[in-house]
This record gives sequence, structure tokens and C-alpha cells, in this order.
Amino acid sequence: MNLRQDLRYALRTLARTPGFTAIVVLTLGLGIGANSAIFSLTDQMLLRSLPVHNPQELVTFDGPGAFQGRSFNRATFSYPMYKDFRDKNPVLAGVIARFPTAITFTHKGQSERVNGELVTGNYFDVLGVKPALGRLLSAGDDLKPGAHPVAVLSYGFWKRRFGLNPSVLNESVTINGFPMTVVGVVQQGFNGVVLSEPPDVMVPVMMKAQMTPTWNDLDNRRSRWLSVVARLKPGVSLEQARAAMNVLYSQINAEEIKQIEAPSERFRKLFLSKKLIVEPAGRGLNAGVRRDAATPLIIMSGMVGIVLLIACANVANLLIAKLTSRQKEIAIRSALGAGRSQIVRQYFLESLLLALGGGAVGLIIAGATTDALVTAMPMQDLVRNLSAAPDARVLLFTLGLCALTALLFGLVPALQASRPALVTALKDEIGTTSGGVRHARMRKTLVVAQIALSVLLLAAAGLFARSLYNLRTVDPGFKLDRLLTFSIDPTLSKYSQERTVQFAERVQEALLGTPGVTRVAAGEIPALTDSNWSMTVGIDGYKPKEGEDMNPSVDGVGPRYFSTMGIPLVAGREFSDRDTAMSPKVAIINETMAKKYWPDSSPIGRRFGIGRSHPTDIEIVGVVKDSKHATLREEIQRFVYLPYAQDNSLNALTFYVRTGATPETMVNTVRSVVRRIDPTLPVYDLKTMELQARESLFVERIMAGLSVAFGVLATLLAAIGLYGVMSYAVARRTREIGIRMALGAERSAVLRLVLSEVGLLASVGIVLGLAGTAALLKVMGSELAERMLFGLSPADPVTIAGSTLTLALVALLAGFVPARRATAIDPMRALRSE
Repeated sequence: MNLRQDLRYALRTLARTPGFTAIVVLTLGLGIGANSAIFSLTDQMLLRSLPVHNPQELVTFDGPGAFQGRSFNRATFSYPMYKDFRDKNPVLAGVIARFPTAITFTHKGQSERVNGELVTGNYFDVLGVKPALGRLLSAGDDLKPGAHPVAVLSYGFWKRRFGLNPSVLNESVTINGFPMTVVGVVQQGFNGVVLSEPPDVMVPVMMKAQMTPTWNDLDNRRSRWLSVVARLKPGVSLEQARAAMNVLYSQINAEEIKQIEAPSERFRKLFLSKKLIVEPAGRGLNAGVRRDAATPLIIMSGMVGIVLLIACANVANLLIAKLTSRQKEIAIRSALGAGRSQIVRQYFLESLLLALGGGAVGLIIAGATTDALVTAMPMQDLVRNLSAAPDARVLLFTLGLCALTALLFGLVPALQASRPALVTALKDEIGTTSGGVRHARMRKTLVVAQIALSVLLLAAAGLFARSLYNLRTVDPGFKLDRLLTFSIDPTLSKYSQERTVQFAERVQEALLGTPGVTRVAAGEIPALTDSNWSMTVGIDGYKPKEGEDMNPSVDGVGPRYFSTMGIPLVAGREFSDRDTAMSPKVAIINETMAKKYWPDSSPIGRRFGIGRSHPTDIEIVGVVKDSKHATLREEIQRFVYLPYAQDNSLNALTFYVRTGATPETMVNTVRSVVRRIDPTLPVYDLKTMELQARESLFVERIMAGLSVAFGVLATLLAAIGLYGVMSYAVARRTREIGIRMALGAERSAVLRLVLSEVGLLASVGIVLGLAGTAALLKVMGSELAERMLFGLSPADPVTIAGSTLTLALVALLAGFVPARRATAIDPMRALRSE
């Protein structure tokens, strides 16, 4: 009953001051909304378990170390090794494997490029996933290579492509030119075991040759392309699984080394000493996502947490000011017998209502912020798995945050307000009570804390903004403007290598004949997509040191590539139409490669080979200027360019179109040209290179934008807090200031008096903020520099000085208004005031 009365009284009290209530709710809403938005992304990308049976029983394997052969998608296991794990382990209830690959999906004449996934027949059984329609793959669908033309659709793809129409069951579709039967749809909510690689279509791993027509490697132990997940047997711990699987792994490696021509005894020892890494997989195989997103999300979580602390300090300041004006009310309630606990409960309840109001506003802000962040993401595969709508976990987080903020900003003011000096309070002499002095000290302490935290946020904002500027102005070594890019994979439509090369030539010829197009070229690895291809090379006349890296980056390119991209030719020639699969093998290298192996002579005419012991049958015919390829962040690499016509595993090609007009106007033209040549081939990743460069900096742009927004918000809140404190201080010292002016004090002296207090508060806050910044940089400086910054150190003096100066100026500006008001005080009115 008392609680109900307190609640009604709290609601009436807040309703009587709608302006105050609205300001507090909005301030808290900004802080809580930012935290809820970042938590929503963090939860979905890093914390959430897979929607499978007992995800805590799942583990994943990794086998890094010495290896001979080739690897795809950072995978470390061949299919034969997967079978060894599956058939010979003593501690696992089931072992599955998967490999993501793009496929061309055709139904009723409509083709599109979608995400495919090769999975073992026991994939769904081991995970405990159920069908939404029909059946899923089973062990019987994974017995003989090429003999199981069946497919399972994801729920999202079924909805997007077929509108949830159940007639798709048992219907024939064409995948990579092969007819296959749809046997089922997977349950809603299951999007594979890798967040960033949600499959649209899943097929048995025995259909490998059909899904990757340029390479098979199903029985090749020296080809690593599979990710492996296993389920522990009941009662088996993670440590027991590690011990048992490493015994098996050592036995497998001991057999495999017999089939490898080890280049040295050191390699042999390293190969045999490899350890199998066994880690929990209940949250999925999101190593790439965690690697790329964990640091930014942790930093953003810290920043929004600081914003919330500043918001709480600001609200606490407002509450202290309001409670000071309510001292008489509190004194009357105390005199009438209200205990201290009752008073604290009453005012804490008001704080909780304010926090809940802030939480409601925060959920709206969180939804809009999350939606904006998800929409802005260029990684469309990842976006499919992310939701902007707050779910139960986000609601619980927000509710907990409301309770925490109520404690942070409401408890201390409530405790202070519950200890009034009854006599002076009842006589309305609040300004002279010790409680008034306590309140003033508390408010100043809170402002100092706000300024200190704002220094930290402004320094972070400056670092991220300058880093983004450095990246956006870095010279990639080629010209981004007026350059259009798109990709096509003819091999997924049963094109042979010869037909693929001919198709590329036809596309380039057709585009060159299009008005507005000045140059066209093609390459295998798309630029600025964080894609990389490297090969071991053996160079004629060069003996590598023990353990030396002989793996330069590689790309297959065609005629006119360098002139189209704007990469200057230093020596020799470009590739021409005469560099075919039947002609002598040739290569072009960059300056870094030339300086590494031929520092004192020309590399033109020199030879090298693929592999350390293979024939050096490739002649260098040209040298080009250094340029970046995978990312704008990368250091310049040794680079080898080969004619794609001489690549016996040629598949997807990326075309580059240099235009005389705005490249965006050529988008429909490009699609029409390709459609005229072959309407069954889907064009994908069609965009300008400038857009590709911006998308490649998505994380940096988001970090810079949000950190600047949070820094500005924090500084604004700190300025408002400082303004409130100084206004309150001037009001409390009205009589003192009047006496000073009556005794002859100049207005400039009064101005200095008030501003000196502002300067003291700002100086203490800035010093504490700089100390906190230095401590934080010491803890995470190397991680911050390596992952998040470019072209500057975490302790960059210009950025630190700039953030300090900015905050000092804002603080002086915030304090100048009440200081100016103090100089306008009428001495006679001040002397008459009580």
C-alpha cells in the first residue's frame, strides 16, 4: 500500500515539472539507447549461441602449422583427414564438415548467384536441426561422388525466392548447370554455423566436382578446404577431447609425412610437432567476424558506457539541484515522522521512473540506430543474419540498464536529500546550510568526472577521425575515379577454361565499342575486397634462406590491365592477346618484388617457377609501380601478375571499365552487354571502385562517425553540467558578490573570480582525463594501433592536444555565461537578499 502511494506521489511530482522530466528522460534515453544498440549488435555477432540442439556440446578444430599443398578460406583440413576424425575418434558423438562456395542457381529460366554450402551427410543430424518442409540431407545422400543431386534450401532463401510456396518440394532446379532436386527446407532461424556465410542452398559434399568445376580435391590430402565441427560424447570434457584428438592427430600426421617430400628436416619436425586446436563452437565458427568486429564492438561498448556515465552524472546534477529546492518538503516529512528509508525510497522511486522513461526512449533510439548501422553495412551476407528489432535479450539488457542508471544517478542525491538540517530547512535558509555546501561539492565532483570522461571520448574521436582521413587520402597506386567494376563466374555454368577466356574477350570487345568507355580489362582477384592469392615461387639463381617467406601475392590479369587501372609501367611490356595458354609462360612483377630479388640489375628476361623445386619456366616481361590490392591498410607486398589465360584453374573474373563519363551511368549498359552475350550468367558486385573503396573502410567510417557523435554528445553534456554548476554557484554567492562589488570590486574582477573556478574545475577534469587516457592507451595501445588506426600512434600528440584544447574552450564558454551574469548583479539587491 505504501509503495502504491509512493508511486502515485512520484508520478504527480514528475508531472508537475514536465520540462525537467522531459530533459532527464531524453538525456537518459540517449545514453541507454546507444548502449542498447551496441549491445544488440554485440549480442548477435559475438555472444549468441547457435539455434541447434545443446550448442554447448559443439567444438571446432584448427590445425595450423607446417604444410605443403594449397588451402582455401583459411581452412586447415582435407576431406580424407575429416574422415579420419569421423571414423577413428574415441570421444566424439559426431563429426561434420562444410565448405562455402558461390553457385549459380537457376529456376524457370531465372539465374542468380547465391551462397552455396557443401555439407557432409550427417550435418543436420549431428547439429540437431529440423526441417521446415520435406526432409534434410542424411548419410545416404553422401556416399558416392556425383551420385546425389539433391539440395536443401535455407528458410530465408525459400521465403525470398519462392515466397514460402511448398510446391518447391521435389521440384527440379539447376545448380551450376546440373539438374538437382529440392528435398527440403531447413528450420527457420538456422543460418548455418558461420554468421558471415549464411548458405542459401546446401548440397552433399559428394557433389564437390559439380559445385566447384575447376577443382575437385575430394581425395587429396594436400588440399585443405574444409571447416570441421564435432559434438562431444556425453560426459566428455573439452580437455579430454583435446587430449584424445591430439593423439589421433599425431598419428594422422605421422602417416601423411610419409607421402610428402619434405624440403628440410626442420620442416619435417615442425610438421610432426603440430597440435590440434580444439575450441568451443556453440556460438558458431565466427573467427573472421570476431577478428574483424570484436575490437570495434568492444571499443564502442566502452564509449557508449562512458556516454551513459556522463549522462548519469548530468542527471544527478539536475536531481541535486531539484532536491535542494525540496529541502523544506523533506524537512516537513521528517518532522511528521517519515523515516530516512521512506524518504530515500520515495526519491529513488522517482529516479527509477525517470530511468524507465529513458529506457523506453532508448529502445526507440536503439532500434533506429541499429537499423541504420545494419542498413549501412556492405556485407550483405552478414546483414541477413542481423535484426534491428529489439528482442527479449535486448529488452532485458535495457531493463537492467535502467535499474543500474537509477542507482547511479538517483541513490546518492536521495541519500543526501534524506539528511536535511530541519531547523534551517524549515526557515527556508537552504543556501546557508551544510547540506547546501555538500550539494555544491557533490555537483562539482560530478562535473569534474564528466570533463575527465569527455577528454577520453574526444581523444578517441580524434584518433578515429584522423585515421579515417589518412586512409581516405592514401594513394592506392591506381586511379579510383571513373572506374566501374563487376564480376562474372562462367565456370559455374559449365564453361571450360578456353570458353571462359573467349567469353572475357567478347565482353571486353563489346564494352570497348560502347560510347563512354575508354578502356576495359579483367583480373581474377577483385581489388580492395580483402581477398588475397599467394603462391610459393622458386627463383632462378636465388637460394632462399632457411624459413624465408617465398610466397608473394599473385593475381591473374589480362591485356590492358595496368593502363586501365592506372598503374604505371616501369620497364618491359604489358600482357597482350598473344599471351595465351599455348604461348610461353610470362609474368609481370612490381617494384618491391624486383628490388627484393634483383636489386642491382634488371629483372626483365629473368625466370622463376611456381613451387620451390618446380621448373623456372616463367619469364618476367614487365615491371610495374607498386600498388595496394587487398586493402588500403596493407603494406606494399611483393606481387606477381600472371596472364589469366595461362591459369589452368581460372574461374571467376572481375572486369574493370574506365569511363569518360560518370561510371554510375554505365551500370545498365554493362548488364545489357553481358546479357546479350550470355543471359544465363549473373553479374554480381557491380559498383564503382570509389564505392568499393568506401565499403572497404566501413568499420573505420562507422568508428569515426560514432566516436565523433559520442564525443560531441559527451562534451555537450559536460558543458551543460558545468553551466548548471556555475549558475548554481553564482546564485549561492549572490550576497558575497554583491558585497565585493559594493566595496569597489570591478566587474572584470568578478568575471575573473567566477572564471577562475571554471578553470579550476576544467583543469582538474582535463588532468584526470589525460591520466585516464594514458592508462587506457598503455593497456590497449598496441591492439588499437594494429587493428583500428592508420598512419598515427594511439598517443598522437596532435590529437591529444586538440581534444584537450577543444574541451578547455567549451568549458570556458559554458562558464562564461554565468560569469557574465555575475557581473550584472545589482549590489543593493544582492545585499537585501537572504
